[in-house]
Amino acid sequence: MIRPLNPRLGLGVLEALEERVLHGGSAPLLTWYDLDHGQRTELSGRTFANWVDKSANLLVSMDVDEFPRVANTVLITNPGHWVGLVWTMATWQLGGCVVAMPREGLASTDLLDAAVVGPEDPHPVPGVETVACSLHPLGGPFDRKPLGVTDYAEVLSQPDVHWRVPATRPVCFETDLGHSWDDLAQVEPSDDRRLLRAGLDPWRTVVEGLVAPLLGQGSAVVTVGGTDEQVERIAGQERTTRP
Repeated sequence: MIRPLNPRLGLGVLEALEERVLHGGSAPLLTWYDLDHGQRTELSGRTFANWVDKSANLLVSMDVDEFPRVANTVLITNPGHWVGLVWTMATWQLGGCVVAMPREGLASTDLLDAAVVGPEDPHPVPGVETVACSLHPLGGPFDRKPLGVTDYAEVLSQPDVHWRVPATRPVCFETDLGHSWDDLAQVEPSDDRRLLRAGLDPWRTVVEGLVAPLLGQGSAVVTVGGTDEQVERIAGQERTTRP
């Protein structure tokens, strides 16, 4: 079921990123940790927005039209990864719908315009343009490019031009976990540095790791894996608060 985003709030999220770039763009927006593999990536508002612009332009270069329905399996297979959040915002920037579901749920490909998949199954989704992401901490390519897909690393050659589709209709988020975009009306904008330990709920990840910090001009530290002790140490190092 499609969960439509309130048009005014959706426009606010997109505008909030633009405001972040103009005012305080060098400050951290999203810091991602993979504690099991010792990886850390920090994106300022300006850098995050640049990845979003390049990702949106990559879709356009693949002849994916405005208002696309984009399957974002990374939100499921790799919860909390910064690439999944970049693709969420890039899809909204084109006026599209994010379809957050596991790879095996992509049966009705006739309803999709593109699919974004992670390194666990970097093969094309039949019938739709497929972008495969290595999830390298710095956005690097696959060591051996999978056949039949676009390697997400190709995004680095895309122009930095920023544009977005006018909000003539609401963007949306589709999930099978029972959440509604009406819930966003209850989201408290975050103006602090918030810690999020990523779980299996893509809704919570997007709201707490992306929407709340953007609306409140705060930032998020997203951790994946690790022990409770490691997470507490990161919380202290990053001077975060918990939601």
